[in-house]
Amino acid sequence: MSASVVDIPRFPSGVPGLDAVLQGGIPRGSLILVEGPPGSGKTTIALQFLRQAVREGESCLLASNAETPEQLRSIVESHGWTLKGVHVTDLAEGTESEDGQPFDYTLFPEAEVEVGETLQHLFAEVERLKPSLLVLDTISSLRVLAPTPAFHRRQLKRIRDHMAARSITTVMLDEAATTDKGLRSQTLADGIIELEQIDSSYGADRRRLRVRKLRGCKYLSGAHDFSIITGGLIVYPRLVAQSYVSAPNAEQIQSGLNGLDALTGGGLPHDSSSLVIGPAGIGKSTIVTLYAMAAAARGENSSILLFDESVETHLTRSKGLGLDVAAARDQGRVRLTHLDPAELSVGQIADLVVRQVEEEGVKLVVIDTLNGYLQSANEEQTVVLHIRELISYLSRRKVATLLTLTQHGILGPEMATPVDLSFLSDNVFLLRYFEANGAIRKALSMVKKRSGKHEHTIRELTIKPGGIDVSEALADFTGVLTGTPVYVGAKP
Repeated sequence: MSASVVDIPRFPSGVPGLDAVLQGGIPRGSLILVEGPPGSGKTTIALQFLRQAVREGESCLLASNAETPEQLRSIVESHGWTLKGVHVTDLAEGTESEDGQPFDYTLFPEAEVEVGETLQHLFAEVERLKPSLLVLDTISSLRVLAPTPAFHRRQLKRIRDHMAARSITTVMLDEAATTDKGLRSQTLADGIIELEQIDSSYGADRRRLRVRKLRGCKYLSGAHDFSIITGGLIVYPRLVAQSYVSAPNAEQIQSGLNGLDALTGGGLPHDSSSLVIGPAGIGKSTIVTLYAMAAAARGENSSILLFDESVETHLTRSKGLGLDVAAARDQGRVRLTHLDPAELSVGQIADLVVRQVEEEGVKLVVIDTLNGYLQSANEEQTVVLHIRELISYLSRRKVATLLTLTQHGILGPEMATPVDLSFLSDNVFLLRYFEANGAIRKALSMVKKRSGKHEHTIRELTIKPGGIDVSEALADFTGVLTGTPVYVGAKP
């Protein structure tokens, strides 16, 4: 992160989330370079800058040589916008004679004349309109016309110096990557915003934004996910847990089920994260839903993020177990959200959770399941870091976190886990199937509680129509967690 040198005046970008990354907005009087490949959103983000400038009462100018008026109109209309208040000029006008025909070059190289005429036209429009914000879309065409790299750099420096002398904030769009070509413009810029589009083998492509440079200003470094929807870009700033104030301590949370609360030693700390791990269909979602319903009964808001089942399926299943989640949702106590990991990035998921906590007062967050969350990132190490930061944030805000993780397999001691996240969790519940008396039964135990005492027993979990029950300790069996226990006591 860059160190702050002076207090530079800013103006808002008009892009949701970007001002948080820039930590205040776009520095006034600066030259900002927005880089990215075709289709990454450069023109869209520039239009959002311009529209916000108009809302702030600023005079602004869009100088374009990339899109035709029809293409520009199509982009604007696709977002439901208008360019009312934005002055638009076509830089190609500077390379035509008064009758609209191209100049006939004789004594001078064609490229030098075209670039010179283009800049004269641009400077004339700036003098006429006196904008406080100029967007140049794009400088790629100037690079193509430049006969030498040195000539191109001189032209860019002319633009920079002309605008800086008039305290005009200038945004240049460029398709160059970090190559020798790109470095010529990067060294002249006060700030660099890089837009990246990452191909995905399945589902939606990922988009990321980085601030590579912001001279004299603080900014949030690193990669920030963003999306392009109808209405423009939305940036999801990288979550930094330490940037949030730690909330006051709260009481322990309980499930409302006596056997389960006894297993946890009376409840779970409100600022803790709990991992419920076990094979498919064993009751992980049921256990975390119990805690959400108990929170609703206490008058607290909770959020259940569903990756593996729809909201309708969750409501139907819960109703069959005597849990009226639909009523709690109607009362505004339980938020149910289905998330598609193929369409959402981890940044979008984290942003959703943060908004629910900060704006809606959510005190308990359920992620069901972590397997779906893991699928929202292509690199496992990256998503684990995201999960860790999210858990740290929720802990600082004294929000209880419940996460479910599905293991591969049904019976036996060797149960495969997609990734070991137990080290991130304060509390760990373990569920196992076991065979006894000619039936498949379910065992529940707590193998970790970082703060406070808990039982070290194994209890039976019974899920049946109309209710859930947790038995007394299975004292008459040994080897329950192997899946094939040995009966050592009287018949239960």
